[in-house]
Amino acid sequence: MTTSSLYHTQGIRGFKCQKTERTKDTEIYYLHSTAKNLACSRCQSKVTTLVRTGKTREIRGLCIGLKK
Repeated sequence: MTTSSLYHTQGIRGFKCQKTERTKDTEIYYLHSTAKNLACSRCQSKVTTLVRTGKTREIRGLCIGLKK
């Protein structure tokens, strides 16, 4: 699935799709952030720091057709 499709079907933006794995009824997308300029979601301050932890997050999106 393209980055555009992820945006239009799941509302995911600011990420790029690296790879996709498919099983019988599930699709898994590996994404990475494309953010360059960040702002605090609470006060909108641009004085922020991006910390890359290298941890993986699992997020369940909406089903698309018969795929989970």
